[in-house]
Amino acid sequence: MGKALASVSKHGLRAGLEDVATRWARRRLRVPYNVLEDYEYVVSQEHPPTLCPPKAGPLRINWLVATADGGGRNGGLFNIFRAIFYLERWGHRNCVYVTSETPINSRQAKQIVHQYYFPVEAEISSITGGVADSDALVATEWRTAYTARALGNTAQKFYFVQDLEHLFYPEGSLCQFAKHTYQWNFHGVTAGKWISETLRRDFGMDCSPFGFSYDRDVYSSDGTARRPSERRRVLFYARPETERRGFELGLLALSIVARNMPNTEFVLVGSSLPSVKLPFPAILPGTLTSRELGALYRSCDVALVLSHTNVSLLPLELMACGCAVVSNSGPNVEWLLTEETAQLADANPVALADAIVTLLRDDELRARRSAAGLAFAEKTDWEAEIRRIESAFYRGLGCRQ
Repeated sequence: MGKALASVSKHGLRAGLEDVATRWARRRLRVPYNVLEDYEYVVSQEHPPTLCPPKAGPLRINWLVATADGGGRNGGLFNIFRAIFYLERWGHRNCVYVTSETPINSRQAKQIVHQYYFPVEAEISSITGGVADSDALVATEWRTAYTARALGNTAQKFYFVQDLEHLFYPEGSLCQFAKHTYQWNFHGVTAGKWISETLRRDFGMDCSPFGFSYDRDVYSSDGTARRPSERRRVLFYARPETERRGFELGLLALSIVARNMPNTEFVLVGSSLPSVKLPFPAILPGTLTSRELGALYRSCDVALVLSHTNVSLLPLELMACGCAVVSNSGPNVEWLLTEETAQLADANPVALADAIVTLLRDDELRARRSAAGLAFAEKTDWEAEIRRIESAFYRGLGCRQ
């Protein structure tokens, strides 16, 4: 019991319990822990690019992904397959290789991608047996970067970086494994300026950033304002399984809001929360389709969305639906959000609660934030951002478009 409490104290409740469970399984069930087998790829040999870059496009682009599934709930895969979808329309040939040890069924994988993401033409297959020659080889998360390092049959290696993944771990082996991948002369194609600036400053990586937009067919204000009501509605993006989304911080902030404004209605999305004791009554809609989410966002007055690493797509989607957004401040957020388009506050429960209460009580301020957010969202465009990704490939290869 003492070791369990010590682990919880050191790592936090969830990580501590996972640590305890892992050590218990190894000790009592005699589950072997084969470090070399699990992490042999970390010490695999590096192979630099061996092919000559093309003089001009279109390009042959190979993408390395850890999975092609995710059931439509993987925002990273949405961005990857969205990029592939547009690049195909512009004449580039794409292939997708799944790096998981379990072989995939290519036909089923493509059906999943078509159902949940985008109807791409790219072949999707396991990486067993190597990859085809390419002009651009693209790693999409830190483990796939190790795979890319070991492949040489390309003209240039790229790193599609959507977040600083080393921040997902406490200081230790996995944190260091992820950090190392930023030092291999891959050309970074980054989701936003914060990542680009950080990788350039801290690791010397040459980067080309792109921005965010939203699906206009799903998220819109629908030309109507939220109906006046005595009860204000606050939405919270609640994901206890994802540390960087600040679940505990958000819940504490909302508990203060509930205490100060007891007539407020709370809606928690992002997870089913089966074993969480909430400090206030809340609506838990469960898994929703994108269109159902759009309708829900339009019904809310304020949304709390926290990001302790890179900001997500969610604030733009909420803004597009006319919902005022509250978020934590910081360069990881403020490359996208501003004090005009969102209500930003320090990442502590009192400051965030004050920001929410201020918007709920000040109809004029809330309307200004909502209008500014909507105007900003409507200026964004996915096609323009994918063009930035295309330009990043040409820039990294040093060839003409």
